[in-house]
Formats: sequence, C-alpha cells, structure tokens
Amino acid sequence: MSHVASPGDPARCGEDRPGPAAGAALPPVDEAVLTDLCDRLFTRLGRSDQRARGLKYVRGLLITDGRRSFRNVAAHLGGGPTLEQRLHHFVSCSTWDWMPVRRTLAAYMAELAPPRAWVLRSLLIPKEGENTVGVHQRHVPALGRMLNAQYSVGLWAASCELPYPVNWRLLLPPAWLADAVRRAQAAIPDEQVAETPAECAVGTYLDLCAPEDAGLPVRPVVCAVDDADAATAVRRLRAAGVPFMVGVDRRPATRAGIGDLLLFRPRTNPDSGPVRTWLTNMRHSGPAELTSLAGLVDTVDETFRQVTDPLGMTDFAGRTFNGWNRHATLASAAHCVSMLSARALPDRV
Repeated sequence: MSHVASPGDPARCGEDRPGPAAGAALPPVDEAVLTDLCDRLFTRLGRSDQRARGLKYVRGLLITDGRRSFRNVAAHLGGGPTLEQRLHHFVSCSTWDWMPVRRTLAAYMAELAPPRAWVLRSLLIPKEGENTVGVHQRHVPALGRMLNAQYSVGLWAASCELPYPVNWRLLLPPAWLADAVRRAQAAIPDEQVAETPAECAVGTYLDLCAPEDAGLPVRPVVCAVDDADAATAVRRLRAAGVPFMVGVDRRPATRAGIGDLLLFRPRTNPDSGPVRTWLTNMRHSGPAELTSLAGLVDTVDETFRQVTDPLGMTDFAGRTFNGWNRHATLASAAHCVSMLSARALPDRV
C-alpha cells in the first residue's frame, strides 16, 4: 500500500495512510443525496451505461473498506471480474471529459454550501516504481531526502462548515513531457506543457473559475502550495483580478506594506508550530478576517485526512493522465456526497 502525505504536509510521507477506521467514521450514504448529485453530474455523458457506471463508481468509493482499487470497489458492489473491468474502462479508457463534470459539481455544491474562499493546496502522493502517471523524484525538505511521488494541486471551496474539493491538476515534470514513448503510453494530451508548482496552482483555479460561463462566485483565493514561487502566483492572480492571499516562506513582522500588497503573519500561540506568512492584495481587510481566511487551510487539511483520503483520492495506480483525472473527479464527488450525507440537508437542489 502506498504511503501518502496530506496536502502540504510532507512530514507524513513516511506514515501509513490511515483508513476510515483510523479517524472519525464516515457517515452512512444518503441514497437521495447520492442519486441527485450523480444525476446532475453525469447528465452530459453520452450513454446511459456511462451514467450508470459513474453512479456505481461513486457509490463504490463510499462503501468500500480499505484501498479503493477497481477490484476491491467491484467486490464491495457485489460484482466480480466483469464489473471490475467495466469500472476500469470507465475511469481509465473511456472518452468522457472530466472538466464539465467538475464545473457541474462546483456549481451544484456552491448552491448548497456557498464557499467563503477558494483554497489551493498541494498534495504529494508517494508511489513505487516509475510507471504511474506523473511520478518523479522530488526533494522533500521536511524529510531531508528525495521521494518518488506524484505532485498535484487541489482547489477547495472552503468554509469552516463544509470544505469540498472541486478541481485537481497533476504536475507533469519535463521528463514525462519530453519522452514521446512515455507520453504516448500515458495518453498525455498535446496541450500539456511543463509547469512550475506556482503555475500549476493558479492554473487549477483559473481552469475552473475563470471561464465567464462558469457562474461560480468570486471569493478570495488562498494559495498555500508547497514549492510554489510566490512572485509567480501573485503575478498570475493579480492578472486575474481576484482577491488573494499567497503563502510565502519568509517570517517578518506581523503586518507590513509592500507596494500595493500587504505582508501579513497571523498572531498565534508560539508553541503551535511554524506560522505561514502571506502576501495579499486585501489591504482593507482586518487582521481577524485575514487570520480567519488563513485558518481555512487547516480546515481543508483536516477534512482531507478525515474524508477525502479515506475515500480513495490517493489510491489510483493507473498509468494514464485521463484516468488519474477521472478518478480525482469521482473521488471529489464521493467526498461531496459524504459531507452532504453528514449534514443531511432537507432542501436539495
């Protein structure tokens, strides 16, 4: 079984990934929530069998114990090798586009649980071997060594009550993009180019929220992404014309002006560990508001550990770029079903 770090938490790379039993138990699945959400998500899929498999896969992620492999998911759904093969094909080899599904998920959830901010968080997924899409050797400062891993960024619609992931972007290193054979085997689209962590992070936000027809609310973007160059992230978010807070590595005075930006460091208990410093264009927001927004990062991390990771976000071991993205999309949907089931909303869209 893979070992995994929570978003932005490389210190946990050497620990076994906790399953659902390691933390709070996941709530029972509310079938009405599951059916309603999947009906909305998969309405654009061209074939009825695709829509049925989408619902099956999301249900399987929610009810499976242990690792969410295709075999284990199929077994918990009461099927055998045939169902396993069908689920594998639906995720790894099918032709459906995940971005419309993600936009539908974000719009659906924004109606039920409007976000207070969009939080960008890095996710490091250690992997064995070299064939899993995007895997590469990456130095992890907290461990003081190189790690064989995938690096991705998640976009979360965050509030203190109900944070949920809505978009993911896998960083593909130059070694993958320059190797024609490897690129073909992983079915990496021609338009995919090498990115820095900062470019990957801001792209994760822009892909989902920037299109005029996305219809998503403008909220502060809280960018807390490991290895990201703050200047690049600031430049791209400034160009997008959105309010933002970008985490930096420096630890200066609590509050200082830098041109038209504010350098801000929340006041916290000195025994609580390292405190992130932020660059923000929200100069008219008070310390309490900025501190509260920064605190959403911890909320996202805890939610990932308790919900998203146990539901199998990091379990995909396929070799294709499209497969990884489809699995991430369906794992995000399972997360939303689980959170809404726990909340037991009476008025569903």
